[in-house]
Formats: sequence, C-alpha cells, structure tokens
Amino acid sequence: MDHNPYNLKTIDEKPSGYLDANELINFLGKNKIPIKRMDNLPRFANQNNIEMKKILRDGSGGSVPTIYKIPNSTQISKILDNMKNNNNSILGKEILKKKKEKILEVFDKAEDRKETRTSIADKVAKSLGVNCNRKLVRAVLDAKRSSKLEKLKKIS
Repeated sequence: MDHNPYNLKTIDEKPSGYLDANELINFLGKNKIPIKRMDNLPRFANQNNIEMKKILRDGSGGSVPTIYKIPNSTQISKILDNMKNNNNSILGKEILKKKKEKILEVFDKAEDRKETRTSIADKVAKSLGVNCNRKLVRAVLDAKRSSKLEKLKKIS
C-alpha cells in the first residue's frame, strides 16, 4: 500500500502559512466551500492545486499528518466555480436544486410558443451565474411539466 501517493516532502515541524486538516476544513467553510469527508481531503487538495506536505508525527501510532498551504483568493474562487458547476459536489447539488426551480419558474411564466429549451437554459444560466444546458431543461420539463410541453416554441 502506498503511504505517500502524492510524493509529499516530509518536514520536521509545521511552518507558518500551513494548516492541518481540521484548520483547512474550517478555513474552507468560512469561504463557503463545504467539505464533509476528511478522508478525501488530500485528493481534494491535489485536484485543486493546494500545496501539501507531511510532518513528522509524535509517537509511533497513527498516520503521518498532512499539512496544507493556505489557498489564495484566486484558488478559492476557482474552487467555488468548479464546485458550483459540478452536480456531484455538495455545493453543486444545492445549485442543481435552484436550477430546477428556476427552470420551472421560467417555463411557467413564458408565453405560448415564445421559449425554447435553449432559451430557458440561457435565462437560468444568466440569472444563477452557473452553467445550464437544454438537456437539463428537457429532463426537468419532461418530469414535471410533460402535459404542458406544447407551450414551447419547438418540440422534438
């Protein structure tokens, strides 16, 4: 089993500007980036280009602690954008619920034969500031408003 999959450098003590796992989760939480699983923290840090190092542990039991460099504001904004547009992240799941509500709201307010799936997706993307596509619009409308689809400009 590989105990250092990211080839991290081991140092004697934690330097300033670095956080341990609990401190990083608290820091990310303050910046509106929710993280639930601590065991995925090294993978999360690796995928988001957060620098990591290992420090020598006290005693002989347990794993070697990993420390993380404090992410700067541009890294935080990139992480937020990625999480908002990923429907599998915690933040992405919340945004997906808002997208579905907004799709139904736009569809219900639309006049007959004025909107297409693409135009609804564009309005939702513009209002929420996240990606939205016509395939999501189709899935939501087929599930929730299937009897009223003739209201759309183009039906396929």
